[in-house]
Amino acid sequence: MTIHRIVCAANRKRFTGEVVLGIRHWDAFMTNALDTEGDPVDQGFIDNHGNFHTREGAWLIAVSANQIIRRVGGDDKNGGTLYSENLY
Repeated sequence: MTIHRIVCAANRKRFTGEVVLGIRHWDAFMTNALDTEGDPVDQGFIDNHGNFHTREGAWLIAVSANQIIRRVGGDDKNGGTLYSENLY
C-alpha cells in the first residue's frame, strides 16, 4: 500500500508545466523562482512522491493522511481546499 502525504506548497505554470516549490505559496523562494509574466500558475501542493496536486486534490490526501492540524477560513469550500495553514 502506497501512503501519500502532502509535503510542501507548489505552483505549476499552466503553459510549461514547470513546478516551483516553496514553504508556503508566494514565499520568498517561490516568488524569486517564478516569473509569471504571460504564464499564469495553478496553486497546489507536492506529495511525498513528487506529484503535483491542486488545492482540492491535496485536501483529500491530507485528510486521509490525518495531516490537518487546524481549520482555517476557506478550507471547506468546494468540498475541501488545502492551505499551508491547515498543515502547520
